[in-house]
Parts: sequence; C-alpha cells; structure tokens
Amino acid sequence: MLSGALLADSFDGTHLNANLWWRPNWMVQNDPYISVGVENGRLLISGLSHPAGTDHQYVGVISKYFRETDAVLVARIRVQSSFEKDGRIQHMVHLCSGDWPDFFTEIIFGRISTGPPRWFAAYVDKIWEHSGYTQYLEPTHAATNAEAQEWRTVVLKHDGLTGETQNYLILDHEWILIGPPHALRFNHTHVELKVDVSAVGTSVQMEADDVRLYLNPAHNPVTIVVSSRVARNRPELPIGNQNVRIVEESASRLLGESMTDEGGQAKVFLRADVVYPVAARIEVWDGNREVLRSRISGDGIRGLYPGDVWAVRTDPTFAEMRYSLRNHGSTGRLTRRELAVRRIEIPDFQRIHATIPAVQELLHIFSNAGQNPNLK
Repeated sequence: MLSGALLADSFDGTHLNANLWWRPNWMVQNDPYISVGVENGRLLISGLSHPAGTDHQYVGVISKYFRETDAVLVARIRVQSSFEKDGRIQHMVHLCSGDWPDFFTEIIFGRISTGPPRWFAAYVDKIWEHSGYTQYLEPTHAATNAEAQEWRTVVLKHDGLTGETQNYLILDHEWILIGPPHALRFNHTHVELKVDVSAVGTSVQMEADDVRLYLNPAHNPVTIVVSSRVARNRPELPIGNQNVRIVEESASRLLGESMTDEGGQAKVFLRADVVYPVAARIEVWDGNREVLRSRISGDGIRGLYPGDVWAVRTDPTFAEMRYSLRNHGSTGRLTRRELAVRRIEIPDFQRIHATIPAVQELLHIFSNAGQNPNLK
C-alpha cells in the first residue's frame, strides 16, 4: 500500500519526531517560559507566559516541507488556557507556504484582544496583508465552553489548482464554516501548531493530536489494483471492467466507485465531505456478482486516505459462495442446514480460513446467520 497521507502524527512517542517537526530559534525566543513537547500521547504547549514582545509571539512547532499543495489539514486540539487577562491569547492550526511569499491560512481558538474566546480564521493572501489579525473575519463561532474538556476537530482545505481555501470546525459531525473563503497561491505546504500570547502571566495549555495532512480528495483518487491467480497465462477471474466500490464501515455509506481498466486498476474519487482517514470496505463486483470483499481498518491517523494505492486479489471460492448466498432459490435465503452442508462441501475449510482473508468474510457471514435477515 502507498499512502496519500503526507504527514500523520499521533504523538505516541516520548519526544517529537525529528523527521516531521522542528522548532526554529525564534519560536523559542518569543517566549522561553512556554514549553513544547510530547506528553501522554499528544503534543503539549504549556507554561506561564512572559512574551519577549507584543505582536506575533508564536511558540510551537513547524513541520517539514511538502511539495504537494493540493491538500487538506486535519487536527484535534484541546485548550485549557486562562482567558482572565486582557490581551492576545490564541491557539492555532496553521497551513502555510512560507517562508516567502508567506501566504497562509489558519484556524484559531482564542481572542484578538478582549472578550470571550471564539473560533475564527486568519490568512495572508497578499504580501503584508494579515486578514483577521486585528479584526474578526465572519463567520466566527462562539466557544462551546467545553474546549477544555473535549477535543475539537478542525479542517483546513486548500485546492492546489484554483487556490480556493476554506476552514471548518467539526461539531457533532457538522462542518461549520470558520472564516470566509479565500484564495492562496502556495508553492509548497507545511504545518504549524502554535500559540500566540501577548498577555503576561497567562496560564497557557494547548494540546494537539492526530494531526494529518493528506491529498485533496477532489483531485486525488484512491487507486485500487485488482489481480487474480493466473491459470493458463490468463487471470483466473476477470480483472478488467470490474466495479470497485469503497464503503465507509462506520456509516455504511458509499465513498466512491469506479470501473477497472484492462490492467485491473480503478481510480476511485472519494467524497469530499468526510474527514480522513476512515475504516473502509473494498468491494469488487463482476456485474451483479461480488467477487471480492476486503477491509481497511482505521483508527486515529491510520486507515484509508485519498490518494492511497491498494492492491487486492480476487478468490474464486469467495466469488462463488457470495454469489450463491445472494442468489439461492427464489427467496435468496439459505437455511441453517444448507449452510452446514455448504461448510462440509468446501475441502479443508479451516485451512482455507486461516490462509485466505476472503473466506474469513464468508465465515463472518455464516457465524451471523441468525442475525442476518437474508439467512434463516
């Protein structure tokens, strides 16, 4: 498998991954009283603020640079900073094409100077014009008053072809617009996770986790390569003109589908209104006959991403039995006795179960015969 994730970090180690992140000197000198490190499986930026200046007092980490600009940045953050003192108190997830020209977009939880914290956006799309730095850009979103206890997911989308950029806050599976749409000309991308605090003596604590930068699903399909055992110099099962479907496991919704070419390759564009990665199911259909089903597990930063390349192999036993299960008799149902007979008809079934993942799917169907409405 080749991954469409450019960066994916859940901070599970004991220190920052030096292959992904670094801290330039200016990010340390801005406020040496705020520390940055990895603790309990997340990035932690914390301390009692004492900034060296008043503006742009950024403290945090910067990722390595990536050539790809057609990308989506997703992160989970949690903020436990104090907002008792007046002044700039901001916690940022930032997608950038610096150092020059320093065009960027960012989603922020905090405030510009006074008042209650909120979710808002800022960006630079023209040299030296920092929109959202001194005045809020609508739409903003009020704090939920649970940011200190609950993780919040933010999404920053950049279209590498048009430059169109939009930021979102995800609440209860709803995509909430943060800031107006804007257009940015990126020559590369990198990620910054940071705080900007001008209020002296402020208790600062920002956590970040499950940070991933991946290819934009609008232009970067998943490639599924279908193969079969070769018999007499030909694939045992057809690999061309097969319908490949990718289904999200948790929601059982179709993410995308496409037909294979003569070499067995299908380019499947995924839905753009989904936060990746996800656990998914790959199905391959020859007309109305399912010939393969395979699962991609997903958790945190692991799972299916846009731009992935996956190779799967069809199995004649699976194809035949799935077809029988779906088309048996006039009702399409099998009795438990018939299921038992079919188990016996397959030679050395336990050995096949241990060696062919496709047949494991059939065992799953058999073991749930009592709960499956198509079986009785």
